[in-house]
Amino acid sequence: MKLKDYFPKNLMIFLLVVILTIMIFSFALFGITGIRIVFGLILMWLPFYLILNHFEITVGERFVFSLILGVTLFPSIVFLIGFLISFRMAIMVTFLLLMGVFFLIRKYKKK
Repeated sequence: MKLKDYFPKNLMIFLLVVILTIMIFSFALFGITGIRIVFGLILMWLPFYLILNHFEITVGERFVFSLILGVTLFPSIVFLIGFLISFRMAIMVTFLLLMGVFFLIRKYKKK
């Protein structure tokens, strides 16, 4: 599958404009820390968007649900894994775990 299968062209252009605007605004207010926060929010949102892409919901619902799931579930999973390993490693492990879930769903949803 190609990127356009997951993100419609008009959504990609809209998201690119929105993300660049937010990054410029957060850089102007907070410097490099603002850009790191926006980048972190994107990394929390992306796995859930890709996972929800395999279900029968519209693009708008997928975007909103993935944003909500990314803000709620991602930190919760990181917090629980953070008791076992360092929190910086837990962030990476959680992201890789969610991307693994995406690839498993993609593999079995095709069949």
